Amino acid sequence: MALTKSKSPAFSWQTPVFCVNDLSASLKHYQDVLGYGISWAWNDDEAFENPDKPTFACVYRGDCFIFLCEQGQGNPGSWLCVNLESHDELEEVFREYQGSGAEIVEPPKDYSWGMREMIVRDIDGNTFRIGCALSTD
Repeated sequence: MALTKSKSPAFSWQTPVFCVNDLSASLKHYQDVLGYGISWAWNDDEAFENPDKPTFACVYRGDCFIFLCEQGQGNPGSWLCVNLESHDELEEVFREYQGSGAEIVEPPKDYSWGMREMIVRDIDGNTFRIGCALSTD
């Protein structure tokens, strides 16, 4: 199926929102285990940057951003597809996650739809399909 151009204005970027149980624990997990940086964290009752008990935050890795919302927006158990440029990058992330103790649901493997992917889950049950095209190497 060929892509068709929309007649509406194009979107520039998107940021998924994951529902998490305990934002402080999730921020530690995303930083220490999944290799994300913390862009900002806040709650409605305290200062925007570095509140004592954040309830909403933004994490990033490369050019990919995710909002984390404590027991609010989003749905527990959401899925996100993350693409890498090469098999080498995918293997590097796989080794990184093995070493950091990430929950690797499936190691990298080739699929008939032309992707090599692995499945990783965060502490709140949100799932990452991390992969690259089979024809990259």
